[in-house]
Amino acid sequence: MSGLDAARASIARYQKAHAPRPAFDETKEWTLSKTVKPDWRPGDGASSAEWQAHAKIQIDPLEPGRPPIDNYKLLISAIVPRPIGFLSTISQDGTRTNVAPFSYFELVAHEPPTFVISVSGGLKDTVNNLLETKQGVLNVVSEWFIDAANYTAITSPPEVSEWDLAGLHQAPATKVRPPLVAESAFNIETKVVDVLDVKSPRSGAVVSRVFVLEGVHFHAREDVINDNRSSLDMAKLKPVGRIGGIMYCRVSDGFEIPRYDYAQQYEDEPAVRSIVDQN
Repeated sequence: MSGLDAARASIARYQKAHAPRPAFDETKEWTLSKTVKPDWRPGDGASSAEWQAHAKIQIDPLEPGRPPIDNYKLLISAIVPRPIGFLSTISQDGTRTNVAPFSYFELVAHEPPTFVISVSGGLKDTVNNLLETKQGVLNVVSEWFIDAANYTAITSPPEVSEWDLAGLHQAPATKVRPPLVAESAFNIETKVVDVLDVKSPRSGAVVSRVFVLEGVHFHAREDVINDNRSSLDMAKLKPVGRIGGIMYCRVSDGFEIPRYDYAQQYEDEPAVRSIVDQN
């Protein structure tokens, strides 16, 4: 089967699986519920004992005969949900802009704002742009443009604009050269502060590049951020995350759990004193 035929077959399988599924519920609103076990107390452990009924299967990621793709599929289905690193960059000469989604992405510090994003496989445009300009813009992905954001992952040639194919719009940044994704409700202008090459223990070849990015400027949609500019409204942001395979997830339900102070809990919670005294 040719590459073109394989791509057509893949889309056909998706369409067949997708057809009987219920329509996306655009009316669903952000809600806060109680926790899984509101009467949980120190020492209670898990709210279900089902874990006791199952054995653990051990897997060596580098065992002979295990292909790296199996580790990829396993890990993206286990480390979930993951935020989407929707990154826009620009070429050194300024003639081309690039935008692409990455699921190996995370916030790691706030002072200064610091993020990591890992680029694996092809995607040479993004890597080259980051290495040459040391700049990029992270754009939070929301429900209203997830289809367009996903489409920018298409394997188009360098001379074809992912922006045009996806129907997304550019907006000027303030401190860096790459553009913002105008549709995004929160954008972070960043500068590259470090690069880590990840090498395969099997071949020694560089298989991924991890970029450490410092956030230098924020853009927030006025109706999504609070008055003192310290928090976004989840009901309006409608963020989307990545899970296993080609699946995404929405953030429509949440619950709150307090952070506990040990001195207060030891004083006021008999179960804490009992556990500590027994040890």
